[in-house]
Amino acid sequence: MLGGLLSLSGHDVTLIGRRQTGQESRPVRIVRPDGWLLADSIRHSHGGDTAPRAAEATLVTLGRQHLRTMRRPELLRLVAGDGPVYLFNCDPAEAERLAVPRERRRFGVTLTTAVKLQEGEVELAAPKSALIMEKHPIGQQVFSCLGSHGFEIQEVDDAVPFLNALFLYQLIFLPVALCNLTVGAFLAGTDGRELARNILREGFQTMEKAGQALAPLPIMDPQDLLTRLEKKQGSFQANQDVPDRAYNTVLQSYLRGRQLEIAFLNRRLVEMASAVGLHLVWNWRVVQKAGRVASAGFYRDPAELLRSLQ
Repeated sequence: MLGGLLSLSGHDVTLIGRRQTGQESRPVRIVRPDGWLLADSIRHSHGGDTAPRAAEATLVTLGRQHLRTMRRPELLRLVAGDGPVYLFNCDPAEAERLAVPRERRRFGVTLTTAVKLQEGEVELAAPKSALIMEKHPIGQQVFSCLGSHGFEIQEVDDAVPFLNALFLYQLIFLPVALCNLTVGAFLAGTDGRELARNILREGFQTMEKAGQALAPLPIMDPQDLLTRLEKKQGSFQANQDVPDRAYNTVLQSYLRGRQLEIAFLNRRLVEMASAVGLHLVWNWRVVQKAGRVASAGFYRDPAELLRSLQ
């Protein structure tokens, strides 16, 4: 999605994927509520290609679980050069493990909901989108154009606290996906809100105990969500008649039949808590239910899921 928007803004973009596509260039269609855009000048490359193109900036947009499976030589070959390497929505520890040079490393956070409809077609389903990036002159040149596509752009000195906040927000993705719902639909009922509160509380407790800093996100902020869950129950009842197409990434994986590492985020929190002497209940229990979809199908509603966890 980012590659398509950058290409539409005049940047020369090459997408490097994990699988051979058989096509050096193919269009990407980006669907928005007000219409759609076609980015038809994007090159596609396979990760095993012997000579990646030199780039002014490199964007690493792999999910946390996928970045964890990469090997150091593989990534370093792909980011060869001297331009900045932006790692979006990642575990900061992975940049250390993969030895991305400190002077080139920049962390970033994308806050949006991009739903892959089919190969080469992505829908921007979020009503608002934001991008947070660590400061770099080239980054200003590359990402400023996203403002014309509805993104709120924020430059910061340190994006790690924002990454930590996004990690907490994404903890609710697994229980939401287990019910085949969007976040909004999940939180519309009292059972979904109770489960989300329990999971987020454990997340905040773990981050505090582990000494991990947090920063408020302009949208999708976990502290704002937890405050609303505890004090403003009625705010989740509005606009339920409006179609909601914002399927989170975990649900998208389930719907495509990709079960591998489906509980990665919640399992990672359990590991972090254990390392600092905490024993979580709700996140641990929801991890145990991650394989339910493959064997018995989705839960009928959040109430059924909550009962199964108690």
